Amino acid sequence: MNGRDAMPACARVAAVDPDLADRMWNTVTTDDGQDLVDERMRGKGRMLCSTCPMRLDCISRALVSGWKDKAVYGGLDYPSRWTLARLIGRDLHVDAAGLHRIPQRRISDWLADHPDWDERMRRDGRDYWRSVKRRQRSRRELVQGSLF
Repeated sequence: MNGRDAMPACARVAAVDPDLADRMWNTVTTDDGQDLVDERMRGKGRMLCSTCPMRLDCISRALVSGWKDKAVYGGLDYPSRWTLARLIGRDLHVDAAGLHRIPQRRISDWLADHPDWDERMRRDGRDYWRSVKRRQRSRRELVQGSLF
């Protein structure tokens, strides 16, 4: 395997076409200063990430290094990283906002030790938003009940 084959797909794409790489994993700033997300290209970027051997390293690096941006890391966008950070934090007894204080290797090991992390993350995110909606509904009902 030569050095070029050892590079992750995102680095190979960026070496050939940096604008394409930005459309796949980052946001593109328009002339009027707004961030634009190309969802079609993002989908292609996520597919490349899903097969990348560096994926867990990329995700763990993003979670430790500050993951609160619009870019895609390891195939995960911000809402997915937030959900994963909450899941890992709960298992490691660390606040999700405090993941940057623990070694990246610990997060990498957690991901490797939990091969079902992707499904757990989806389930956890779905359950979280269901509970948010339930709380909102009960507040609405409480307010409407007190008006009459």
